Amino acid sequence: MHPLQREWHRLRLQHQRWLNEHQRVAGTAGDINLQRLRLLAPVMAGLNAFMVLVLGMRLLLVDLPEVAQSWQLQLLLAHLGMGILMTGCALAAQHWRHDSRRWVGRWLPTTANALALGFSIGLACIDQLVTPSITPFLLGCMVSALAFHQRPVTAALLFGVTAVVFFGAMGQAQTQSEALLSNRLNGLAGCALAWTLSVMLWRKFTLLNLQQAELEKANSELQIKQRELERLTRVDGLTGLLNRVTFVDLTRGELARARRQGTATTLLVLDLDHFKRVNDNWGHPAGDAVLRHVAALCMGTVRSTDLVGRLGGEEFIVLLPATQAEAGRKLAEKLRQRLEQSPVRVQNEVIHITASIGLSAAGAQDKNADFDSLYQSADQALYQAKHQGRNRVV
Repeated sequence: MHPLQREWHRLRLQHQRWLNEHQRVAGTAGDINLQRLRLLAPVMAGLNAFMVLVLGMRLLLVDLPEVAQSWQLQLLLAHLGMGILMTGCALAAQHWRHDSRRWVGRWLPTTANALALGFSIGLACIDQLVTPSITPFLLGCMVSALAFHQRPVTAALLFGVTAVVFFGAMGQAQTQSEALLSNRLNGLAGCALAWTLSVMLWRKFTLLNLQQAELEKANSELQIKQRELERLTRVDGLTGLLNRVTFVDLTRGELARARRQGTATTLLVLDLDHFKRVNDNWGHPAGDAVLRHVAALCMGTVRSTDLVGRLGGEEFIVLLPATQAEAGRKLAEKLRQRLEQSPVRVQNEVIHITASIGLSAAGAQDKNADFDSLYQSADQALYQAKHQGRNRVV
């Protein structure tokens, strides 16, 4: 590819990327522009009213030459008209404050900006009666570039039309050729500088907003990962049950509440029978499938207020708050039967599983019950269940 073609292709890609970026921030720019208009329009209307008051008093109280009197009268009328227009813009911005994402958010501030530029052209033309200066117009261009976030194409159209109108209006207001040429050149330069400033500010606004969006996205993803990490530190990675540390912490809290409220608590310790044979005969993936099956069956059998955890290996633990020993025994027996009656299918193989369950309970009047004592008692009961032939509740 020819270097010029390559450079042209690069510029086209850059232009397309900028257009995409501008589209992404256009809604935010509309919000900010409309908010700024709600603040700036009343201020501008107030300044116009102040100028009308000052100029009106001078016209009434001071004896002025005819030229000065005409100059001040025209200024008064210009400020009066601009004050009325800015009041209308303020009311419109307040009325459509919730519609900034629609066309209003884009074109109402642009309309106000065009009116302000037209007003600055009018002031510069009126000033030609007493001075060749075009300071109001140059200030208007700079303020217009700073007041609102304008897309480059919109700003180019706005300042291009402004330059054409200024060029023609100045020809009507200034008759001296040297001053006319100077004013026209200065006015065109002011429009070009204002457009350049507007583009620079727009690009800065675009980049900052895109960077902020990326930071917010990264922060959101980080929070999701942090929550997932916290979840993983609380649960067993294979079965999704509470891990040992989390289960013990929650159980101690439940036991403290049971002591305060005077309710009974039951603890079940469940151990799969001959689980080593599963790993030896069918492999560890089959053993993992059995453990996940047991975890799901336990969660589906107990109440939502009960706690189910995995102590490690093939040993599980269940806390039954507000449960008497006899009610806990019935639930344990139900759980044992469901395990016995629901074999696990792994790769066309049927694996039958049973479990031994040890049970201990703290009565409503047992003020000294803690996790260690309950667990020790349930573990001893589990040992007895194993010793008595397995697949039973003790």
